[in-house]
Parts: sequence; C-alpha cells; structure tokens
Amino acid sequence: MDNTFLYKEYELSFEQLRFYDNRQMDLLKYLFTLTSSVATAQFAIYEFLKSPTKGFFLCQTFLSSVVFIASMLLYLSMIQNRLYFVFTARQLNALRKFFLETEATDFKSNELYTSVDFPAISPSSVHTFQLLGASFLSALFGAISVYSLSQALQQYPCWWLIAGSFVLISGAEIASGVTYLVCVGSKPADIAVHGSMIRPQGSG
Repeated sequence: MDNTFLYKEYELSFEQLRFYDNRQMDLLKYLFTLTSSVATAQFAIYEFLKSPTKGFFLCQTFLSSVVFIASMLLYLSMIQNRLYFVFTARQLNALRKFFLETEATDFKSNELYTSVDFPAISPSSVHTFQLLGASFLSALFGAISVYSLSQALQQYPCWWLIAGSFVLISGAEIASGVTYLVCVGSKPADIAVHGSMIRPQGSG
C-alpha cells in the first residue's frame, strides 16, 4: 500500500497546526495592542483635560463602543480558530495512530498523541485561558461604554448597572463560545464547517 498521500497529509497537518496555534497568539496580540493603546489614549486625554466635559464622555462612549465591537470580533475569530486547530490536531493524531499501527508495530514507546475524540474546549488548555482573557477585555470596554454614556447624559453612574453590564457581556460571550465549541466541535469537520458530509467522487 502506497502511503505517499498520507505522509504528505501528515506533514501538511503539522504545518497547519502550527499556523492555527500562531494565529491564536497573533489575534491575542492584536487584541492587547488595540485595548491597551485606546486605554492609554483615553487616560492621557483625561489627565490633559483635568475636568472632563460632556464632549469627552461622548467621544469616550463612541471609542469604547468601537473597541468593544472590534474586541468581540477578535474573540469570535479566536473561537473559530480554536475549532480549526482541534480538527487539524485530530487529523494529525489519527494519522500518527495509523502509522504506529501499520508501519511501526515494533515501536512500543510512543509518547505523543493518538487520541481523536478529545473535546474542542479543555479547562487545562492555554487556548481556554486566552479566550477567557479576550472575553474579559471585551466585556471591560462594554462596561466602560455604559459608564461613559451615563456620564455624558449627566446621570450619576449606577455601579450596579456597570458591573452588571460587565458580567452580562462576559457571561454571554463565554457561554456562547463554550456552547459553540462543545456542539460544533463534537461533529465531524465536514458537517461542522460545511453543514454536510462531503463524499469522495466515485464512492457508492
């Protein structure tokens, strides 16, 4: 049996796995750069004005809302990237398991992964902590938007409302992300991504 295709698939899967892992870090870097830059700029303007005006809080509301939307989109991209990472890792593990069972039967000291049924979300995964951090930053700017709007409307800020906004946003993002990864990640890749199983040409 010629396994040339499988060898190539194994090599490409390794490359793709590294790509998704690096992309996860890149998305996190973009998120930290965006949020830290905007927060620094807002603080600098606040210190410069000494006594912030209604216009300042309106601008802060707008800018924080933009950052909130951008950070939420980056969070969603990280969720999707995690799903693709898991599918690629499962393929890599399946190929390794096949080669160990068919071409390296005398090799009894395998120390790498062969599992193909691990979940898309894991409490011990670094990706999970990255996603939680992204959700925290997104919710933080959502709460800042609420605070700034209340100040712009010259309303005494209700800290319960601001804290509630943070908890609601972060809770919704985390719950939806976990639900997505659990439900979609448990399906075969073709069904999860394309909605149906793609059959090879010529198959019955």
